[in-house]
Amino acid sequence: MKKFLSLLLVAMMALSMTVASAEITTALTEPVTIQFWHSISNKTHAAILEDLVAKFNAGRGAELGITVEPTFQGSGSELYSKVVAALKAGNAPDVSLATTVYAADYLQTEYVVDLAPYIADANVGIADYEDIFEGLRKAGAGYAKEGTYTLPIHSYSEVLYYNVKFFEDNGLTVPTTWDELIETSRKITAITGKPAFGWDNLAGSFMTLLLQHGGQYTSSNGDLFFTEDPIALQVLKMWQDNVNEGIWRVAGEDMFFSGPFANEVVPMYIGDSVEASYIPMKNPDLKWSVAPIPQVDAAKPFNLTAGHCILALSMDGNEAKKYAGYEFIKYMTSTEANMAVTVGGTGYLPIRQSVVDSEEFAAFIAAGNNAQKAGVEQSAAYFYEPVFTNDTTTSSAVKSAVKAMMENVIVNGDEPEVAMEDLLMTLGY
Repeated sequence: MKKFLSLLLVAMMALSMTVASAEITTALTEPVTIQFWHSISNKTHAAILEDLVAKFNAGRGAELGITVEPTFQGSGSELYSKVVAALKAGNAPDVSLATTVYAADYLQTEYVVDLAPYIADANVGIADYEDIFEGLRKAGAGYAKEGTYTLPIHSYSEVLYYNVKFFEDNGLTVPTTWDELIETSRKITAITGKPAFGWDNLAGSFMTLLLQHGGQYTSSNGDLFFTEDPIALQVLKMWQDNVNEGIWRVAGEDMFFSGPFANEVVPMYIGDSVEASYIPMKNPDLKWSVAPIPQVDAAKPFNLTAGHCILALSMDGNEAKKYAGYEFIKYMTSTEANMAVTVGGTGYLPIRQSVVDSEEFAAFIAAGNNAQKAGVEQSAAYFYEPVFTNDTTTSSAVKSAVKAMMENVIVNGDEPEVAMEDLLMTLGY
């Protein structure tokens, strides 16, 4: 795919260079219709999305002369493939959902619209832009190319799930540091004779623990800082020691810990906040709750976040459609839209402090949505995985290699130094 995108960039550069640079358009002289591609298949979420598009078309869109036509394009990977094909064919949508990983690939072309000039514009800008959590804003401006190319729209973070009844019956308290979590794990294993803790996302756990301990992962240009960082070896050894002691485990054939957790095999684990919707389906009688993940230093917290972002594409430089796309993105990331997504049962978190501070969100949390509560309590700690596509590798390839490295250390018993050398060989360094 990396090679294809490079060829796509070369093949289309001539067209992009014919597009005259100009000041951004902030008003329309005639009606504009734009295409919006998405991958939302969940019935509840899809209904919310369609309703938001309809509200935009009837409100701000009608006021400005903008009509948005939404189209479901399959799963996230299917949407990605269709956008890439559309870029090659010259008929890409005006706005699309994406992930930051996919956006980094699209940025190998010249057709992703820089939203920064619109956001900062005195007349049409986002006056409450800083209401969006800082970590989420940084992700949109954290690509190798200068500018702001995406905005967050559907966000989730990692949280600590724990079996409330088990903790209460055995006099345990929810850990807030890793020393506490390791000690709690030992107590649980002494009671059950089984591993007490797991983490769904092995590569994500490496990133999080690396940053929490003061290390560095990668840059948006593809610098592999962790390969020369002794803290990386400490993180690998931490995992290996706790697995060897029998108090931690990997998901293995279970794939995700929501199953073993719901079946009361593992009393606590770290997983995405959206997993909260699956646990009751697997065991409606389980008494469980959610807390922020442990930290090494509460003053310097880190919590991995991810989710959908939204971006604008322009292949012909049509300034009216660029502006129309921005106005739609502005609305879809507004407090109104984010409120609908957050309290509507989609499982996603607020992206804005104004939503967190609202009466609607307070009522939503009071109704028992603890995963969302624990997620936003960590908003100051949010960080995104750095994403990049360069001549040597991609962030996705690095993440896959990190996961393999973790498995080699944890499952196969490789020494951390050996596993790190294997990672470098795999990536061609």
